[in-house]
Order: sequence, then structure tokens, then C-alpha cells
Amino acid sequence: MRWFTALVTAVCVLPGIPASAAAGAPDVRADDGSHVVAETIVDGDARVLDLTVRSAGAGAYTMVRLILPRNWAAEPDRRWAAVYLLAGETRLQDYRGWSANTDVRQLADDAGVLVVMPGAGSAGFFSDWWNYGKNLALNQWETFTAVELPQLIDRGYRGNGRRAAAGLSLGGYGAFELAARRPGVFRYAASFSGNLNPAGAGGELLTSAIVASAHLDPEALWGDRRREAARWEAHDPLVNADRLRGTELYLSAGNGLPGPLDAKLPIDVLPGAMLLEFLCGAQTTAMAGRLRELGVPVTADLYGPGTHQWAYWQLQLHKTWPRMLQVLAS
Repeated sequence: MRWFTALVTAVCVLPGIPASAAAGAPDVRADDGSHVVAETIVDGDARVLDLTVRSAGAGAYTMVRLILPRNWAAEPDRRWAAVYLLAGETRLQDYRGWSANTDVRQLADDAGVLVVMPGAGSAGFFSDWWNYGKNLALNQWETFTAVELPQLIDRGYRGNGRRAAAGLSLGGYGAFELAARRPGVFRYAASFSGNLNPAGAGGELLTSAIVASAHLDPEALWGDRRREAARWEAHDPLVNADRLRGTELYLSAGNGLPGPLDAKLPIDVLPGAMLLEFLCGAQTTAMAGRLRELGVPVTADLYGPGTHQWAYWQLQLHKTWPRMLQVLAS
């Protein structure tokens, strides 16, 4: 286990929090009291905001990057659909990852949607942590992402309740996990290289390694895998694949072998990127098979050679973006 944890740690960093934030947040609250305490304009662009959220569920100040539609200020009575882009666990994949590593800012220009990019802790797994059965308002990331944040976006930034979610790696897990556990929150869920079977043998190892790499206690997440098997399985999208019925689904992953977009990947990063994609690719393939067994419609792009890195997720964002907008407009 130590070697695997070390390898995951080599491609993981903890998300940063801006040193300062400008005031000016809307005076709105989620039902549990969570609220935006500050807004920061990013790079002088008034349509790109970093929100500092005081989350009652997470028990912490949490960051969210928000891109407003082009006509958001000019149409003050209009409400907007939202695309949620969920972060992963590897390098530069906190709430700033999508805007730093893809052209989502340009895609958003003519999309007519809110683009919401939340943080989810250093390895939060988009889950409400078990915390050894203690009733703690701590690391409740499912509550933050699927309850508090949509309420804040709808009430403070004129969301209309129509949402799509796409995520990479751990964020891909999050998109499917939240769609299964919170039906109706998202109309569309896309997983790019997601670890979608955490209760499986390879998924268990990967899950524990990711949490440990963030210097957190793996058993605080869902408990011991054997003693708390029901809790692990309750948070496993593959086990609960039938609950995804009614959400439009998209899956993609490579097989971990170097592919056409890996030429510029640093040689020291390549082994970790290969291993992570091999594990996530196997889980994605299994999920696609399980959904088809159940008769749950899914679009799957299992593209063969390709590793766990941004060049592939940028491509997948472009493949899914038009369909996400269609689903939100329907």
C-alpha cells in the first residue's frame, strides 16, 4: 500500500485558497445557513468570479469559481441553467483546474449558462464523510455540492434549477455519485476517467490511497471496507447503477497506455498517469457494461490508448459540451 500511496501522492496537491477576497457577495443563504461571504473578480474579468463560501456542511470556507453568462448583467430578470464542472484529485485540479487547463472560458462565452466549478476538499469524494459515526458538521461534501451550492447559485446568481455535471477523475466519480444519490439534481452526468467502482478491489485501493495522499484518514470517509461494507456500497455508482436511470449519461476513459496526446507529458509524471488511467479505465468499462446490462441508456467513449491527464479531458469537454447545452435547454 505504501508504494501506491506514494505514487498517487506524487501526482496530487492540496487545493489552495486565495489569500484575500473582495467583498460584494449577494446577501443570500442556503437552508442550512451556508452563504457566500466574498467575491473576487478573476484577472480583471467581471464575468469570472471566485466565491468564498462558508459551508455549514463542509465546516469550512470553500472556494467556487463561477463564470457568468455574457448577458447576465444586461438581463437582470432572466434565470440561467448551470453546468457544474467537478474537480479531480491530481495536479491543478482544485476549483481552478478547469479554467487553468481547458478553454472553458471561451466555451462559456456564447453558451448562455452559468459555469460552476466547486472545490471539494483535498480528497472529499463528493461524499458526506462518516467520521466514525460522530455527528460532525465536517467534510459533508455531498451536502455542499448537491444541496448548499445549488441553492446559493439559484438564489444569488439567478440559476433556474436546470443543471448538468461533468467531472474528471474524482470529479467523474462525483458526477455519477451525486446523480445516483440525489436524483433530479442533475439532468446530465458525464464522467471523464472516473473511479466509478470504489467498493471493488482496485477501486478500494485507489480510494484509500487518494485519501491517504491528502493526509486524511481513509476510514473516516466511509469506514472500514469490511465492517462498513454497506456504507461503501451505498457510495459506489456501479453498485447503484440502476439509480442513474432518468439522467442522461456519458462515460469516457483510456486504457492507460500512452496515446496520441501524451507526447508532451513529463517523463516523471507518465508512470502515475498511466496507472491511474488503467485503474479508472477498467472501472469506466465495467460501469458501461453494467448500465447496458440494466438497460440504462449511456454514451461511452472508451478510446483506447490515453493516460490520466488534461489533454484528454479537454477533448472530452468539447465532445460533451454541445449535448449538455441541448439537455439544459430542453
